[in-house]
Amino acid sequence: MSAPLVLRAFAIGTVAGLRSMTAPAATLLANESMWAGPVAFAAAGEAIVDKLAFAPARTWPPALAVRALSGALCGAALARRERTPPLLAATLGAIGALGGAYGGYAARRYLTKERGFPDVLVALVEDALAIVLARNAAA
Repeated sequence: MSAPLVLRAFAIGTVAGLRSMTAPAATLLANESMWAGPVAFAAAGEAIVDKLAFAPARTWPPALAVRALSGALCGAALARRERTPPLLAATLGAIGALGGAYGGYAARRYLTKERGFPDVLVALVEDALAIVLARNAAA
């Protein structure tokens, strides 16, 4: 597996940790899948729900499992597109998702609780970062 693919698999996993549906949306868009539109719509919905008070924490075990699965599937899809065995890319995607979930949670908590930034502002910046990283990783 090439070094760029290793980095891209980890990066798309990190995106899944930040926003679980953004990673598959970007991957499907890059692969020109017929499912790209509906999944992108779901990703937009997730970005909206993330700002609501009742949204579960990304580190809640079921949410964390979904993020890890999303990262693994997206990493595997990147590897398949390059005709590379998917196991390592899937593993890196899952690890990236766990890192993205916990790292994103810690960063958001620090910026809102310790530094006093408005939660919605931090969430919007996180959305933008996830989109840019997803676009570059899935390309």
